[in-house]
Amino acid sequence: MSAQDTAVFEFIERADTHAEIDDLLDDLLQVAGAYGFQHMIYTGLPVGNNKIEPLVKSNRLPQDWWQRYVENDYSAADPVCQQVFSTVRPFLWHEAGEQFANIEGAAQVVGEAHEHGLVDGYIVPVFSQDEWLSAISFGGPNRLELDNRERGAINLMAIYASSAIERHQRRRPSPKRLSDREREVLLWTSAGKSCWDVSVILGISEQTVRYHTAQIRHKLNANNTTHAVVRALQQGEISLGQLSESLGDTH
Repeated sequence: MSAQDTAVFEFIERADTHAEIDDLLDDLLQVAGAYGFQHMIYTGLPVGNNKIEPLVKSNRLPQDWWQRYVENDYSAADPVCQQVFSTVRPFLWHEAGEQFANIEGAAQVVGEAHEHGLVDGYIVPVFSQDEWLSAISFGGPNRLELDNRERGAINLMAIYASSAIERHQRRRPSPKRLSDREREVLLWTSAGKSCWDVSVILGISEQTVRYHTAQIRHKLNANNTTHAVVRALQQGEISLGQLSESLGDTH
């Protein structure tokens, strides 16, 4: 067994021993450094017009690059980010398909990433309880060529790290994102009530209901009410009992 293989299995053995998620991800990046990576981000991926910043779980990208990425909403033009939506297979950044590389603004995103020391990388889609699609993406200053064995090792570490984080988070109650009023609005709209109906029921303006609806979708990274309900159930924002009660309410 090579020194790299040994390091991978040693990482897996100690993954669940880290008291903090940041310590686990620091460990992951250090081991991944043997494959040419210097940076990493673990994030959910935005749906529709939602933003990526609220979905980031851990960010080890160059700070000035990330600030520019967020300010310019580069995820919509980022060929790597967009390709993840079409495949569950990990891939090197430079392997993004032409249809994504030719998106308007993609060349600018790639060029500016190069300027910040992110010439190439490797992205692994992973399971996440919080987001319908998440990924761990590694980046480095040089173009990469990884053989199947090396890709398998990185895949294994990323997937195991993600699973360890999920186990860690289940041991801690997650903070609530929605306000009490937003939960009320979500439950009533899930029962098929229109914005006008909800405004009458709650004694607020229809415009306020629409604002709350937009906030709910933004906070939960959802593209419609059904998706928002699913995400809210997954994240413990509402319970099945509350949902059943709202669906059974005939008023």
